[in-house]
Amino acid sequence: MSTSVNVFLTGLLLLVISLTAVAAAKRPVGKWNFFHFDGSSFVSGPSADGGTQVAVLAGFRPVLLKKGEKPAAVDLAAGTGALAGICFIQRSGGKLKRGPAYLPCAAMPVQISTGGKVVATVMTDDQGYFQVTVTAGRYRIEAKEAVEVTVENGATALIPLRAGKRMAD
Repeated sequence: MSTSVNVFLTGLLLLVISLTAVAAAKRPVGKWNFFHFDGSSFVSGPSADGGTQVAVLAGFRPVLLKKGEKPAAVDLAAGTGALAGICFIQRSGGKLKRGPAYLPCAAMPVQISTGGKVVATVMTDDQGYFQVTVTAGRYRIEAKEAVEVTVENGATALIPLRAGKRMAD
């Protein structure tokens, strides 16, 4: 083979190796964990009805997924963590027709504060879910009711926020 062909093949090989290394560097190292809301808390695994699920991977923003969607990895900034949750109305009682154990609260403002200062207010989506990135620390998450949660660096805290209870006999 001629020298120019050898140089071309060597350059092509280096290009392929470089592109493979770049692609591998962007790929999440761990495995996504999937959670769904069962009416009272977040549980591991996909929902039986194919509803929204939350994909969580350490060091990456949580992803809210509909049935059949795949998570896209977006890095968390250094020193930050994430909150992901749902705002819902609990359903219980005898004469209510069969259906889910909760009703999602769409377009509900969720206030996140620390040390008595509001740091963010987010709106829930059409299924009652929300997500936000915050610096690591202790937070108060409030819609109709409030919960206190600690957010760790590179981690996601899953928060169920009950906005009320609908009962019937």
